[in-house]
Amino acid sequence: MYIDREPGEGKSQGRASSFSGGRLEVEYYRIIGCGMSEVCVIVVHHKGRRLLERCLRSLMASRGVTVEVIVVENACEEELPEVTDTAPIIHTLRLNSAVGFSAANNLGMQEARRLVLRPEYYLFLNNDAAVEPDTLSRLVTAANASPGCGVVGPRLMIWGAEEHLNSLGLNVTRHGEAWDEGIGVSLEDYGPLPQQREVLAVTGAALMIRAELCDQLEGWCALYEYYFEDIDLCLRARSAGWKVLNVPQALAWHAISATAERDSDFKLLLTWRNRLLLLLILWPWRLLLQIGPRLAWSEFRVLASRLRCRAFDDARLQARAWLGALRCSVQALRLRRRNGKQKEWTRFLRPAGTVPVIRLPELPPEAVEASEIL
Repeated sequence: MYIDREPGEGKSQGRASSFSGGRLEVEYYRIIGCGMSEVCVIVVHHKGRRLLERCLRSLMASRGVTVEVIVVENACEEELPEVTDTAPIIHTLRLNSAVGFSAANNLGMQEARRLVLRPEYYLFLNNDAAVEPDTLSRLVTAANASPGCGVVGPRLMIWGAEEHLNSLGLNVTRHGEAWDEGIGVSLEDYGPLPQQREVLAVTGAALMIRAELCDQLEGWCALYEYYFEDIDLCLRARSAGWKVLNVPQALAWHAISATAERDSDFKLLLTWRNRLLLLLILWPWRLLLQIGPRLAWSEFRVLASRLRCRAFDDARLQARAWLGALRCSVQALRLRRRNGKQKEWTRFLRPAGTVPVIRLPELPPEAVEASEIL
């Protein structure tokens, strides 16, 4: 929904052809006095100008909801797309020093309050993601129609490999191992898509949450910096008595790891560390006592295997992850106090060691170029 700020002019709604990974055409038409749900979209941006423009133009074409967008420039050294200056619905917040994804999202929420925006929902959307014109309205409709639903996420497809899934929600094991449901699998191989369903968590690449709930939870947990913060947010919502839904009929596109290269040391280090922090912050004590001995044995066995195979770089990263979790352990234990009492979400946890082998499709050259990975 494109909002015209001229006094007395009403609002303008965007219309667009289906995105489907291709060129997005946007046009606007005037409507008067709509009573649609308000969504504040927060997009954290560090690099990837063309990706950001694609993301923003897809949001401007949204219909069925009113939209305001806050772009958090997270120590961005490149010029923003021209649309950030010309579209009244797009606001920018510049950060001169880089902060983590969670902290940047929280600052985006603070900016929304400063601008006196009063959304019913926040949508946290990666700058390398794009939505269809009806994605936001489908998510809002699903949340409003499901009593107790606090968080919803769309079906994410891989941009550049449009017939392959990116996420139908997040799976997590009892040991904290996590992966996207369906990631890398073609629609043909996956079979019939599930209907709207309750899931343990949804990915932070496209996560919609009730604004009142997000405020109640005090936003994202900045301790994680990057990775696993979406699971933390969803589990805290569940612990407070809310449901999390995946809505496959709502569609979004994602350039996987376009702005943080796959399997980089940075990603591996934070992923391994944050998995341990997630357990320490959110797992019930009884469950931690049950899995503790086996988890410790598994971690040391993996480290020994890496040393035997002379994979010293990975072994060092694993040790650094342990030390990083240890340094954050006091703060993590303090964060346990804010958790709600509902722990029924533990029934969604998968058995340890059940993470599937994930094979991502090869991307065409134009998709790699668009992701601006050099």
